Amino acid sequence: MGQESKRAIPAIHQVKEAEGIAGDMNVLLRSPHARAKSMLTKFTRLCDVRAFLTDEKDRAAWEKVGAGIDGSYDDFFEESDVIVVGTPEGQELPYVEASIAHDCNTMLLGGAHREEILSDLVKKKVETPDKIREDLAREFFFGLGNYDRFLKAAPKLIQCTSCNTTGLCRTVLAAKPLGLRAVLGNLDRRSGDPHNIVKLSPNAIQFGSGVGHQGTDAGTVFKDVKFSVRASKVPTTMPHVHQLNLVFDKKPTPDMLLEQLSKTRRVVAIPYEDIGKKHDWTSEILEAFVSGFERPISPEIFELLFSDAITPFELGDYTILQTVMFVEQMSLPVPNYVEAYLLFCGFPADRVHSSVDKALGVVHGVWPDKLS
Repeated sequence: MGQESKRAIPAIHQVKEAEGIAGDMNVLLRSPHARAKSMLTKFTRLCDVRAFLTDEKDRAAWEKVGAGIDGSYDDFFEESDVIVVGTPEGQELPYVEASIAHDCNTMLLGGAHREEILSDLVKKKVETPDKIREDLAREFFFGLGNYDRFLKAAPKLIQCTSCNTTGLCRTVLAAKPLGLRAVLGNLDRRSGDPHNIVKLSPNAIQFGSGVGHQGTDAGTVFKDVKFSVRASKVPTTMPHVHQLNLVFDKKPTPDMLLEQLSKTRRVVAIPYEDIGKKHDWTSEILEAFVSGFERPISPEIFELLFSDAITPFELGDYTILQTVMFVEQMSLPVPNYVEAYLLFCGFPADRVHSSVDKALGVVHGVWPDKLS
C-alpha cells in the first residue's frame, strides 16, 4: 500500500458503498513493519479489506499479529478486477506485468514513467497486447476534463494525473472560458516529510533546471494551452505552493477568474483578508480550512485551495493574472483516482463527478460561507 493508496482505498470504498457496487476490496501486503500492520488493522475495520501476501515468507509474521491472509501474490491478481498501483515511481513494472497476465484493469498513479515501463516490458519479452501498448501512450487521465474521451476509448490501463498536475488541470479547467492561452511559473514542491523536516536547512531550496513534467502532463489533457512550469524543491512539510502566471488573450479581471474558480468542482477560493485577519501563510490556511470542515471519511482529502490575492498585469493584447494556490501532496488527486475506478465500472460522465463529490464530501466555492 503506497502513500497515495492509503487515501485512495477508503475513498474508493466510500463511493463503492454509496453506489452499491458489489465486490471485495483487496490489498497486497509486503513486509510486516509497524506502520503496515496498523494500516491493515485500520482498513480491515473501515473497509473490510481482504489481504494477500506478496511473499509467503512473511505469512507467519502477519498471522502472528492477527492478520487474516486470503491468498498469495498470484491470487491477488486473479481475484481483482481493477489494480491500483500505488508503489513509488520506478517500482511499477512487476505489477503491470502481473496485471497483463491476469487481464486486470490497471490504474497507474502520477509518478509512473510509462515509456520506461513499455521499454522494460519489451526487454523482458513480455507479451504485451496492442491495447496495452496503445494505453501506455495515451494522454493522462483527468476525469473532470477527459472522462468522456476515456470512456469511449475503453482502456485497460490508465495513468492518473499527479497531485501537482491535477492542481494545474483544475485551474486550467476554470480559466479556459476566459481565454487562457498559457500557464507560466514555478511549483514549490514539498521536499520534507513531517518526520524529517527538522533535519532540513531552510537554505536547502533546490530550483529546477527547466520545465517539470507537470506542465507537460497537463498539456496532454489541454492541448490548446501552452505550459512552461518549473518545479523546485522546498524543505516544507505541506503543501505544494504553485505561483503561476495565467496568460489570457482576452481581458479577464481577478474577480472574473475567482468566479470561474468558485464554480469549478474541487476548487475553493480562500480570502486573503478576512475581517482584519490575514490568511497569508500556508500551514495557517490549511489548518483553518481542514479544522473547520468535516468530511465523511478523512479531513485529508480536500480541494485545490486558491488564494484570492490575484495580481493583474497588462502586456499588449494579453492579460496576465499572477496567482498562488495550494496543493496537498497525497490527497488532492484522490477524487480523480476514484473517478478512474468508476471509469472501469462503466459509469457515465453525467453521473460520475457528482457521485464522487457527494460521497467524499468534496466542495467548491468561496471559503467559508459560499461552498457548494
